[in-house]
Amino acid sequence: MRLPKYKSGSTSRPALSHWGLLAIVGVAILGLALQAAGQRRTRSGSATGYDDIVFATAFSPDGRLLAIARGASDPVYRFGRIELWDTATGKLHHLIKGFDGPAQSISFSPDGLTLISASIEFRSPKIRQRARSREGESFGELKWWDTRTGELKKKLTLPGEGSVAIHATQSPDGKLLALLETFWDQSRYFYDPLFEALTPTYGERVFFRGTALPRSLLRREMRLVDAHTGERGFKLDQDHPGASRFSPDGSLLAVANGKEVRLWNTHTGKEVSKLKNLMGTAGAVAFSPNGRHLAVASTKFEREYTEHLIKIVGLSEVKLFDVATGKAILRLNDVGAVKTLAFGLDGRVLLVGGVMPENKREAAGMKIFDLKTGRVDALPTGRDYREAVDSLQVSPNASLIAFRAGTATVKLLDTQRGIVKQTWDADSVGDAVERPTSRFLLSVTRMLAVAFSPDGTTVSGETEQGEIKSWDPRTGELKRRVNVDQDDPSLIAAATDGRSFAEVSEGKVLFWRAGSETKITVPFAGEGTTTGLALSADGRTVAIASRNAVTLLSPHGEVTMRLAVQEGVVNRLAFSHDGRWLAGADQFGNVRIWNVGTGGVEKAVSTAAETTAMVFAPHGRRLATAALDNSISIWNLNTGLPEAKFEKHDATINALAFSPNGQWLASGSDDRTIVLWDVAAGKSKRTFKGHDQTVAALAFSPDGRLLASGSGNASVVLWEVGSGKLSRVLQ
Repeated sequence: MRLPKYKSGSTSRPALSHWGLLAIVGVAILGLALQAAGQRRTRSGSATGYDDIVFATAFSPDGRLLAIARGASDPVYRFGRIELWDTATGKLHHLIKGFDGPAQSISFSPDGLTLISASIEFRSPKIRQRARSREGESFGELKWWDTRTGELKKKLTLPGEGSVAIHATQSPDGKLLALLETFWDQSRYFYDPLFEALTPTYGERVFFRGTALPRSLLRREMRLVDAHTGERGFKLDQDHPGASRFSPDGSLLAVANGKEVRLWNTHTGKEVSKLKNLMGTAGAVAFSPNGRHLAVASTKFEREYTEHLIKIVGLSEVKLFDVATGKAILRLNDVGAVKTLAFGLDGRVLLVGGVMPENKREAAGMKIFDLKTGRVDALPTGRDYREAVDSLQVSPNASLIAFRAGTATVKLLDTQRGIVKQTWDADSVGDAVERPTSRFLLSVTRMLAVAFSPDGTTVSGETEQGEIKSWDPRTGELKRRVNVDQDDPSLIAAATDGRSFAEVSEGKVLFWRAGSETKITVPFAGEGTTTGLALSADGRTVAIASRNAVTLLSPHGEVTMRLAVQEGVVNRLAFSHDGRWLAGADQFGNVRIWNVGTGGVEKAVSTAAETTAMVFAPHGRRLATAALDNSISIWNLNTGLPEAKFEKHDATINALAFSPNGQWLASGSDDRTIVLWDVAAGKSKRTFKGHDQTVAALAFSPDGRLLASGSGNASVVLWEVGSGKLSRVLQ
């Protein structure tokens, strides 16, 4: 069977009168085209680890939002984000920064309330002191985000280390994900430099630890995954899976596979048919809206030799297949180097994006094929191959087209007015994003207080300079930062619910509550220098020690009680978790336990040495104290006698924290280590190492699985309690 062809001579500039209401796919573009010379190539400009590049775009089901997934090409730089833009106003709706690597694919749920991302996460086994430290592991992760708030709903870490690229295609009904993962397989030794140079993953070369990996060292796997739970389903029996697309009814999955495309039944995981006889390697696929046809772009690569340069030339062909019979019914040639395909709303029009021939030259852009009349219209969108259109999305009502023009830029085309109404590049979000290099500027600023929120979704800390930061410990995203102008505080205290911080600065008491952008000054007429500070677990009571008294006051400055101190200067204070008890230690090692309700001293113990840190056990009848001799004592407050004594640190202990169930006690020291103690057994369980400065603050997550430690560089370090491994560093 001889296939019909479109000839390059039939191309023309689209006119509004021709398309009329069929501006379904964005052909009302008079005045848009930029005609320029260029060389025919198949990839964007070379990528480096610092590039802030676009990996994917997606429209919400109502077309009101456009999601853009970005990141560095090398996951080592742990730089990724999703931008949600309002398509009507061009304003930023939400910025999601909860990634330790590039966000490489995104898709909206059918109701538009959830955004699913697939990302490569890079984690180090120890605290990194340099941005370019390459010791660590990479793995794939699926995350579900609330599109209304930008908050994380849940995440799933995928099994298998060494993942360097990931892509998740969602079925139209939102029930399935076609998950494609690329792994670095060092056991492979075959190297084909031409193959490596010509087949980048999703438009970019695969970078890892600063090196562009040869494709011969990469292994790919594709499987179907439940889009709601992440439960792994069928693994496709396919050696070299590539670009994929679900049929409109979700019953079929088309997957590029070298010089053929395979169709899979999504209910059984069985192969249905193969589409063969392609000119070259299949690189893009698209189903027609009725699911009866599949467009496939294939590319063959050739070398062109000049005196000083070997050019790699990509020549593409697009075929239209009948899905039921597997036969090719149409062939489009002279289409340049094709990177992406998309159908119009009614399937009459096919958009082809990449590097297109334009008046005997090449230009980045699209071609629009009317499959009914045979008309072809050219739409140049950029100067040369560096602005190649290598991905495009048509909005649900076809009034907008979003396309990637080069590595870092997304343009939004208004198909009715024929103009590019928005352009978003790497700098469009402004100061809302810190570049990877700035995140690793080392400083001696320490985090002196740290606490988790009751639901464990936020961890907050305050530095010795008074700056307060709040992160999502699940993603590492910095959610809030409260900067201050006053002088450095002399004392800092955190409520154990993580929602409040109190501090003393230049004789003033300042208070901060979660959700506030600023701190408030609490009226307090204390006598003499403030020597101790504590905040109740719920943040409703502040205890301040000065001279011969401890004053309890509300965050509004109302004095609720004064506790008399007969001798010694109280320099350590600690509330019990239920707020009923307040412990105060003086410089002689005397510890008093006050009943907050009555103001009376319920118990007194003597540690025989100055106390450097103090914390109540969760149920309030035990108290842990650290002494100046680097020892830790556990006191029974019913008897007033010590139950255990721990010794392992080589320097002053600054912080103590009990796990929520009271099983573990963590201690942090000037020796830059954290020791985890088994309270019942009376011995150390493990030691966490890697801090470059003294450990000044500690807090367990509500489920006891994570331990947060205050670190240098104004950061918080998260440790996995069960394994002892570093989870992440929050900066």
